[in-house]
Amino acid sequence: MALISTSEFLGITDADDHGVRHMEVGDRAVGGGRGSLFGGVGLAAGIIGLEDTAAQPAVWATGQYVSTAFPPATLDLEVTLSAVGRTVTQGRVIGSNDGSEIISVLGATGVRPEPARMVGESMPDAPPPEDCIDSERPHEVDSIHDHIDVRMARGMFGFSGAGEPSGDNRTVLWTRFRGVRLDAAALAVMADYSPSALGNSLGRVTFLSSLDNTIRFAEMPSADEADDDWVLLDNRVEFVGNGFGHSSCTMWSRSGRLLAVASQSMTVIVPDVV
Repeated sequence: MALISTSEFLGITDADDHGVRHMEVGDRAVGGGRGSLFGGVGLAAGIIGLEDTAAQPAVWATGQYVSTAFPPATLDLEVTLSAVGRTVTQGRVIGSNDGSEIISVLGATGVRPEPARMVGESMPDAPPPEDCIDSERPHEVDSIHDHIDVRMARGMFGFSGAGEPSGDNRTVLWTRFRGVRLDAAALAVMADYSPSALGNSLGRVTFLSSLDNTIRFAEMPSADEADDDWVLLDNRVEFVGNGFGHSSCTMWSRSGRLLAVASQSMTVIVPDVV
């Protein structure tokens, strides 16, 4: 089966006469379990806008979630290139609905020569995704979760309780965006499953609401890796307290290449705890 880009999956339009792109938050699966716009989808849309406008691959991007969009809605993506250099472009994307800001994305794109190379992280040992348990994600409506497989290699999936708590701050999980080619935007969507590690760290099902979502890209998948489409997330929780949490992850191809590093801050909601 031929894979499509994340932009095609999300249905993002080309820029109109005013330079604005549009994405419908409607009957397609761009929402989370409660139907609102999935945070990783919002960041992915911003990355697509930056890459298309700058005509360069993304280096990093961060999204701040200002409000929530429920269907039916249209996310209007206005891109501004703040600085255009010889090899690096910096810009921002404002995603809004009916004039109300939903997400603000900052980021950089670029292509530069490589004077040096090192990788300071190592891919964790993990069984293949075919041997791992399903995360059993509950959701009330059609959502992005219907298109992304998540399988636990270590620890508990904090949103459903699938698996066994690891007893520490770390989980390892496989993700696959079915039918979608591994590009920068797809990795941004997948990275939004990393905060599920909070529930594992606390030893109980835990919910959250993202305040931001940041991703920094290392190596993009090769053509063969893009067709394989499984990505391993090594997730760590640095802090939970004061009603907030902070977590991060490294993202790996099945062949062991570091694809990206990601992090989030979020509000924390423990069911049955006031």
